[in-house]
Amino acid sequence: MTSSAASTLSRSQRRVAAAGGRHIGDIVGWNTERINVSREDARKLLEPEKFEHLIVDMDPATALSRAAGEVKRPANILVRPFSRPNVDTPASFGVYLQNKNDGEKGDSVVCGARCRVDSGGNRIVSLPPEGGAGLEAALAHAENIAAHANHLVTHCETRDISNVLVAMVKALSGVPIRNRGGLYLLPPPSCGTWKRLKPALEELRVEPLTIEMHDAPDNVAVAKSAAQSALESDIAELLTDLEKAKTDGMRQDALTRRVQFCNELVAKAELYRGVLAGVSDKITTKVKELQDSFQRQLSGGGSSSGPSFSIAVND
Repeated sequence: MTSSAASTLSRSQRRVAAAGGRHIGDIVGWNTERINVSREDARKLLEPEKFEHLIVDMDPATALSRAAGEVKRPANILVRPFSRPNVDTPASFGVYLQNKNDGEKGDSVVCGARCRVDSGGNRIVSLPPEGGAGLEAALAHAENIAAHANHLVTHCETRDISNVLVAMVKALSGVPIRNRGGLYLLPPPSCGTWKRLKPALEELRVEPLTIEMHDAPDNVAVAKSAAQSALESDIAELLTDLEKAKTDGMRQDALTRRVQFCNELVAKAELYRGVLAGVSDKITTKVKELQDSFQRQLSGGGSSSGPSFSIAVND
């Protein structure tokens, strides 16, 4: 959705509000510029609303693996992880030069450089092949990979902040409006937090989009469909997990997480009670039955039989 389209919809919703419409939540989304911000600065920006924990550290091995795939390479350069790297590093990649030969005897592929997390485990370095001479083109590409990987350790880019935004919306009990994401419905109690985040998000080069929704019939139908679909999807996953726990067993900590997740779902259903109408109580009942089943498994009193659930919930 473009910012101009969001502005047009927002003006329409304000007219509904002025006519006495009840606020049922906000549709939120975002556009992003090319983002490049230090992880430390990003944490400081999100700290006032207690979201700084979403800016996670990236270990050098993960950064190297990501950089190996992200740095654009010439057509004759190949980058592959070593099959049996030395034991003093958590990650290492070979940079190969592909030499084209005439005929069908096959091209020759020669290792001309390598990238690895150094033995101290803190930085990514580029080196010639172990025990051999480096090739200029391969060494240049290895240097680019190492530079990008070290940057990723200390900085967030667009992909990282996009993932943080999705996690943030989830923490605010948001539910997707579209099957592939991109637009989310926030319940009324979470809308204030999103609005307070706007200056911080803009500092991160994110353009937050917000459309206040009021209780015109079509709006309620959209909100109900989104909330119900999200909750039923969570219930379906819990059903699958419960069946696995009954047939294959499940660790105590995993069972405990499911019991806690049921509490979260009950709370989310309550947040959307204004649009779910009578469906909210039916969903809550199903979740509590599932919670009881997980609790029995946790207490060692589970059995192969248990309550039957149908996912679809209708008025």
